[in-house]
Amino acid sequence: MKRLIACLLMLFLSSSAVSDETGKLTIDELVDPSGMKAATLSPDGKHIAAIIYNGTNYGLVLIDTSTFASKKLSEGRYATAGFYQYHRAPRGVRWSGSDLLIVDYGLEVESMDLSGKRVASLGERTIGVLDSGPNAGHVLVRDEGLFSDLALCDPRKGKSKCKRFDQPSGKAIKWAFDSKGELRAATLVNSKLFRDASTISNWYKPSGGEWTRLAEFKVTDDFWLPVYVPDEPHTLVIASRIGRNTTALFNYDVVERRQGEMLVGHPSQDILSTQGIDQEAMHYVATAGMRPQQIWFSRPWIQMQRQVDAVLPNRINVLTGDPEKFVLIRSYADVDPGTWYLFDLPNKKMNMIGKVNQSLDPAKLRPVEITSYQAPDGLTIPAYLTRPHERKEPAPMVVLIHGGPIARDEWEFNAEVQLLAERGYLVFQPQFRGSAGFGREFERAGYREWGRAMQDDITAGVEHLVKRGLADGQRICIVGASYGGYAALWGLVKTPDLYRCGASFAGVSDISRMYSDWSDTSFDKVSRQLMMDRIGDKEKSAELFDPVSPLVHAAKIKAPVLLMHGEEDERVPISHGKKMRDALAANKKDVTWKSFEREGHGLHYIASQVGYFDALLEFLDKHLAAAPARAAERDK
Repeated sequence: MKRLIACLLMLFLSSSAVSDETGKLTIDELVDPSGMKAATLSPDGKHIAAIIYNGTNYGLVLIDTSTFASKKLSEGRYATAGFYQYHRAPRGVRWSGSDLLIVDYGLEVESMDLSGKRVASLGERTIGVLDSGPNAGHVLVRDEGLFSDLALCDPRKGKSKCKRFDQPSGKAIKWAFDSKGELRAATLVNSKLFRDASTISNWYKPSGGEWTRLAEFKVTDDFWLPVYVPDEPHTLVIASRIGRNTTALFNYDVVERRQGEMLVGHPSQDILSTQGIDQEAMHYVATAGMRPQQIWFSRPWIQMQRQVDAVLPNRINVLTGDPEKFVLIRSYADVDPGTWYLFDLPNKKMNMIGKVNQSLDPAKLRPVEITSYQAPDGLTIPAYLTRPHERKEPAPMVVLIHGGPIARDEWEFNAEVQLLAERGYLVFQPQFRGSAGFGREFERAGYREWGRAMQDDITAGVEHLVKRGLADGQRICIVGASYGGYAALWGLVKTPDLYRCGASFAGVSDISRMYSDWSDTSFDKVSRQLMMDRIGDKEKSAELFDPVSPLVHAAKIKAPVLLMHGEEDERVPISHGKKMRDALAANKKDVTWKSFEREGHGLHYIASQVGYFDALLEFLDKHLAAAPARAAERDK
């Protein structure tokens, strides 16, 4: 193990981040990008290909599983694609057999031998590598454009020899292949030219036959997606939640055009991913609960998962490989952004081969609890809760709201959560109605509820924690990004006495403006239709949006506000932030403004991440450091 670490240090310079000698968790430690970003085990178990990042560059490393000797295969460099210059660095890696790697550089995919020599160029993006059938090892690739260009490539011959697939007219968003690697099913989007009217259509092609449309939906409907074409005649495997609350896997009869028997499903969690459905038995599925699970259907893997979970408890352990020889484990948790282990079954040894962030000391991190509470209408709202390092209750609290809003937080390492907990704040992350992963009914309960029931869910959670004595009701700040930024601002308007302060990064300030601003969603037909369905009719903005838009009600805000925004944000343009800043200033409110150059809807650069955390901590320390004087004390 020491030899491996030494090799990696020689290949790539270590990060400059240094732990605080006082034991305090630092921003530099939390945002340190160095370490192992991806790892994959060869089919014969003899090698691991890993992507390493040292804070300045990516590199691809090959590790021998018997000796742990490692060598560098490639590292990032600047390259030109058309009129664009980009950083050509490994971003993904797969195996094609045990002697050939498929390396994704973001705008180009190539095959590479185990010496690091380029074998062939394969296209722009990989979809997968066939692991069985006559074309085992061949690579499914996609070239981006107005429409998708799909192909099956022999990685030893290159792009010019790829077999192109035909498909019906439309923009493909999902594909399904058979065991031979033939494209047999697709989901397409088609939009009307002069109006916002888009449809989703599902298509199927029998082997050697012509494409047939099986079903058509509105983009706002629940529609099924093809997953795989089994060898069983006239059958598709699809992912669907039609007729049920959560997404499950079903057989689909392509002759009768109907959804058949359910293969696997969960009553309260969506099925996220699956593997092995082309085999006689399902290999595994992964679910989307408050803590995701990898559920196996073969006894050797069930036993292996139990064994690994016993050795690495209270973690998410994702397994790949051969349960009788070598198993690669990606293990992560609330207090670990990710560690890779190799389980050598014949020799009964487990070796750590790399970490995502080498600077972090897990002892400094705080566990993330799973909890729930009742909304005013009785709906159960799941949530995550992270208690501060120094357990003094009630504690000042930061309410951290996720974006989307059809998104969610995860039980995993979160730098912002850990930094806030380190600084003494109780961190509350409510998964309000409309959040993803908890089924159709929970998601749809948030439709057209911006500022209304979704906000009431957040308020109810805050009040619940105050009543429990965990949160100091006089020292609460609401913070969020994107939709979360909107919710933070609206919380200051709707419940002005509940919060001492609020911070919004890239937050929507005027809902009606979302339909006409220069965002990527307002220029996209499908996105506009989804907004009309999920947020509301833009023609009724005065009725639906003005009553719940922070910009319209800036004068009602009492608490200090921190506004932050990326200057190149294409999802929520910076005009939302600037208009809110100006409205608050015009009403003589306490507002702090910070923008980030060269940043979009998130923060890509380490310097920007540090700047964000510095500004947020300074703001919180200023406004939540001490409880306000109570009336009786002021009157003395």
